[in-house]
Parts: sequence; structure tokens; C-alpha cells
Amino acid sequence: MAKRVSTRKIKKHRLYGYEEAGAALGITPHTVRSWRCSGLSVMAASTPHYILGAELIRYIEDKQAKRSVKMAIDQMYCFKCKEPHKPLWGMVDYIPLNDTRGRLTGLCEACEGGLQRFVGKGDLGKFDKIYEITIKGMS
Repeated sequence: MAKRVSTRKIKKHRLYGYEEAGAALGITPHTVRSWRCSGLSVMAASTPHYILGAELIRYIEDKQAKRSVKMAIDQMYCFKCKEPHKPLWGMVDYIPLNDTRGRLTGLCEACEGGLQRFVGKGDLGKFDKIYEITIKGMS
């Protein structure tokens, strides 16, 4: 599930067909059909198949919760390992995205792949005690 879908348009007490569920979520009906193979409960006793809205919401939230990663304060997410690790030698770069937010980037101590963590500009003091931070993109 590469796209993060919102369940806000799904009514939990309503029945959905594949096409209706896809339209409400902003994805293709084929994607909703493929979720059936990966654990989405469908009323398949008769055709057309229906999906209970509450079951669709539960499935999407469970799938998204599995993708969510909790990190300690001294960890960043490694794209290569697909799990949190500490940066190599404690050195990171801060790249501002706007006036209040930016991202910390560095190299993974395990695989030397890219690490990243989004942080608020006000939180830099907290991370400055843990990492050696170089601020990029500032003139």
C-alpha cells in the first residue's frame, strides 16, 4: 500500500462494493480487490461482493499501523534497512523545509544507507545534545 489513504469518507455502517470503496478512498477498485487476498473480510456468499465499512476502516488502519515506526530520540529511519538506527559517528545535517520545520539526514551506522527524521526547528536544541548537527541551505 504505497499511497496513504484516508478513511474519513468511509461510513462504518454502510456496505461497499469494490468500485464504491475505491471511489471513496481515491484508489482503483482493483486495489480494493487485491486487499481481499491480504486479509480484508468480504461478504462473498453472493455476488456482488460487499465490504462492511467498519471492516474496511479496520483493515486500512491496521495496515497503516504496521507501517508506522516508533523511534527513540537518538534514532532516525534508515531507508535501506527499513528500521530505525543511529547515525554514523553521530553526525547529521539539518535541511530546513520551511520556517518551522526541517529534516535531519545522515548515514546509517549499520549499512551506511540514508537516514532521515523530520524535526521542528524548535526541537533542534534537544537534538543538538545528541548529534553533531550541520545546518544546510542557510545563507
